[in-house]
Amino acid sequence: MQQGQKATRAKTMTIGLRAKAWWVLRKNRSMTLAEIQSTICTGKEKSADSNLRRYLKKLADVGVIDVEQIDDGKLTSNGVNRYTVVKNLGPQAPVVRVKTGQVFDPNSGRIVVREDNVIMKEASYG
Repeated sequence: MQQGQKATRAKTMTIGLRAKAWWVLRKNRSMTLAEIQSTICTGKEKSADSNLRRYLKKLADVGVIDVEQIDDGKLTSNGVNRYTVVKNLGPQAPVVRVKTGQVFDPNSGRIVVREDNVIMKEASYG
């Protein structure tokens, strides 16, 4: 008598820094950059701070996440940014295209754009 599942499951492995950041932020819904870095960074990444800042800024520009500046308790500091997922696009991390600056959602196969800083619209990728 055999037990268990007979069909093989597709294994999903998150490799990139941005993909890991998306997974962690999506799971926790709201985090600071320091919290994201302490969760996913091993110390071997090149310029993880600036890489994640650019990625999160681009996601905020199209309305996927919201950025809120919070006080960090330091007298001379401007505070830190808290990033909150506004639109959960799915398990695969949104991809920022370098040449065009567009944010592509691999879950739906669409480019995510923001109109008038109010309404989120998804344009078909063709």
